[in-house]
Amino acid sequence: MHAKGGFMSKHCFLAIAVLALVPVVASAIPLGTGRLVSVTSVDGGCLQGPDGNTVQSWDVERFHTYTLTITNVFDCANSGMDPTINVRINSSTPGFEYTDLVAAWVAPGVYRFNYTLPAGAWCTFPLFYCTIPGDWLTSGLRVRRSDGGNFQAHLRASWFDEGCINPRWIVGPECGTIPVEPESWGRIKALYE
Repeated sequence: MHAKGGFMSKHCFLAIAVLALVPVVASAIPLGTGRLVSVTSVDGGCLQGPDGNTVQSWDVERFHTYTLTITNVFDCANSGMDPTINVRINSSTPGFEYTDLVAAWVAPGVYRFNYTLPAGAWCTFPLFYCTIPGDWLTSGLRVRRSDGGNFQAHLRASWFDEGCINPRWIVGPECGTIPVEPESWGRIKALYE
């Protein structure tokens, strides 16, 4: 029993050590010159953005398809002249860790592709270009803000009110800090009275 426990402890420690390195490796992917300048709905899905003082987010709706345009892709793909590039959208939603896609050339340094936000999506979805399909840990360059600022662009899974107004981030345990809706405070207070 003790030997089995020692074996399990070593494997648990190894798994924890490997998992601890994953964010470090993923965050080591450099920020490229490519900018996410446009997100448009293909099928009537709600959309708002971009917003954010650092990371720039575009609020998008589950089940819907969006056309994304990246410009300033001059740091790979034959200085933005290749007919296609591989792109990747990473996710913090379990089961949707990443999606490999192909973007088509539109003009020098400009590429366009479609992405459908999965039904169970939550949190944000950072974008990468000039990726290697299947290598979600180390390949590609991070897509930067539309204004060229020194931060990344993300899609953000959101709920919308009728008329595609008032987007609210869909949160889950992988999102980090979970914002509390104003109407939730009354319910929380009632639990402690």
